[in-house]
Amino acid sequence: MECEHGEPHGHCGRMRGHHHWHHRHLPIRGPLHLLILKLLEEKPLHGSEIREVLESRLGLDIPSSAIYAILSILEDKGMVVSRWETAERGAARKLYSITEYGLEYLREGVEELKRFRKILEFLTS
Repeated sequence: MECEHGEPHGHCGRMRGHHHWHHRHLPIRGPLHLLILKLLEEKPLHGSEIREVLESRLGLDIPSSAIYAILSILEDKGMVVSRWETAERGAARKLYSITEYGLEYLREGVEELKRFRKILEFLTS
């Protein structure tokens, strides 16, 4: 049996310790909520608009279900609020906005990423 990299089962990730660290485990999920908050800092957006901006600006192809799941968590935690927006045509859609708490959380998260960037720069130099 082989792992996804074609190595025999049990050998995949051997140089990485006990855990199977594959490229899909890189920390894109970690900062994804910060990316969404950053976009909402610019202006209120619909979930579909967030997905489009992440793809066009950053080349990230994030499933809509993941974006809406994160928006729901952010809303439950008081970092974003939503309101239904009705158009003349089509279904009503939720418009998401960042709250003061969300802005504070975003600032703290960005500072943490800056510290992490220094570590990455050291490791990759």
